[in-house]
Amino acid sequence: MEEQVRRPSNKLTGMISPKTEKLVREILSYSDKPIEHVYEITSLIETVLLNETTKEFDDLIFTAKYVNGLKKVVSGRIVNKDGYMEKMFAEFNINLQRVVDILKSIIAGSEDQIKKFFNEKYFNLNQKSMVNLMALVEDLAVCKEYFNKNKNVF
Repeated sequence: MEEQVRRPSNKLTGMISPKTEKLVREILSYSDKPIEHVYEITSLIETVLLNETTKEFDDLIFTAKYVNGLKKVVSGRIVNKDGYMEKMFAEFNINLQRVVDILKSIIAGSEDQIKKFFNEKYFNLNQKSMVNLMALVEDLAVCKEYFNKNKNVF
C-alpha cells in the first residue's frame, strides 16, 4: 500500500506543490525505515521551496544527521569526570539547539497553523517535546542520506 503524503496547506494554493510531493515520495521510498513525521518533512520542504531557503534546509538536515550520530554515542551514558563524554554531551546539546533554531527560522516563513503545530509539538520545554524532536531528527537524518545519494535535488 502506497503511503499517503499529507498535504499541508500552501500560502498560494492550499496544496503542496508537485515538486514537494514528488520529493517526499522519493524520500519515503528511499528509506528502509519508515519516516514517522511525513507532515513535518513535507511542510519543511514546501516552506523552503516557497521561500527559496534550501541552504537552510541543507544546514538543518546536516545538523540533524550529526545530532543523530551523537545520540548514538551518548545514549545510555552518564556524564562523569571523563572529559570525552562531557565534550560529547556538550556537543550534542549545542547541536540539538542548532536544530531547533534552524527549524524556527524555516517555519518563520510558514503559515500560522504550521508555526503553532511545530511550537506545540517540538519547542515546549518538556519531555514529550524532546521525544518528538529526537524522532524528527531521525527523520531529517534520513533526508540527509537521501540528499547525499541524490545531488542537486532542489
